[in-house]
Amino acid sequence: MKAGIIGAGALGSLFAAFFSKSGVDYSIYEIDRNTADAVKNGLTLISGDSSETFSPEIDTSPEILCNCDIIFFFVKSYSTGEAAAAVQDYLKSDAIIVSLQNGIGNFETIAEHINEERILYGITTIGASKDNASTVRFGGAGAIEFGGQSKEAIVRLSSMLHLAGIDFTVTETPATSVWQKAIINAGVNPIAAILSITNGEILDNPYSMKLQEMIIREGTAAAQAAGIILDTEDMIQRTVDVCRKTSSNRCSMLQDIANKRKTEIDYINGRIIDILIKSGIAAPYNESVFSLVKALEAKTTSSL
Repeated sequence: MKAGIIGAGALGSLFAAFFSKSGVDYSIYEIDRNTADAVKNGLTLISGDSSETFSPEIDTSPEILCNCDIIFFFVKSYSTGEAAAAVQDYLKSDAIIVSLQNGIGNFETIAEHINEERILYGITTIGASKDNASTVRFGGAGAIEFGGQSKEAIVRLSSMLHLAGIDFTVTETPATSVWQKAIINAGVNPIAAILSITNGEILDNPYSMKLQEMIIREGTAAAQAAGIILDTEDMIQRTVDVCRKTSSNRCSMLQDIANKRKTEIDYINGRIIDILIKSGIAAPYNESVFSLVKALEAKTTSSL
């Protein structure tokens, strides 16, 4: 089986390195020419004190995915629709689509272009960051949790992940996993981005902790309105635990603001707000951090 990777960002590059190390055949579709050229000249994986360099097959044309059996979406949520539209006519009729992206709604967006029975989706907790276009840093061990409608597709993806040495769990409720991660991200990322602090520093301040709690409470209310039942107190504790375990981490939203990039706030807190408003429920805490992050985003991107 051959893997296809859409997006040579942090996770796309990390999975490319995993596949290279384990001998899994793969190709990368990357829309940005500069990134594609840099990776083509050598993709370097840094893990601890060691580093390895690989030579991936990569191109800016979606045609590079035409022989791939399992396609991983590793683009930002705001690029999912564009990527799905670009690749849909180049994929094998039985190719499996995998989304392990952040945010709410990626499965639904991909399903607008590709039969949902071919889509597997869920989350990953594997850490990765880019030092530059062609250097990816392994941020720490994690796992994948995924599910979908097709048992055959699940078996095929499981086989590839096992061969690549990547831990995974199959779940019958991938939508619940996506919501859980999105709510945790909603309670961590915007606060860290606005205050320019690490995840752990959120817990050092009673005001930021209270804000986190109220964001989570609104998030679980949105999940319930969407048909996903979560325990609010459990979600609050899970989020606190994530902050403790990743205490020194500068979250992706903070990194996006610092590097003058667009954030995924629309697909995290923004989706929570949309669902609550449609259900006639107020979302003052999520709306507040959403507006502040969008203001920071506008300020930083307008200076480019």
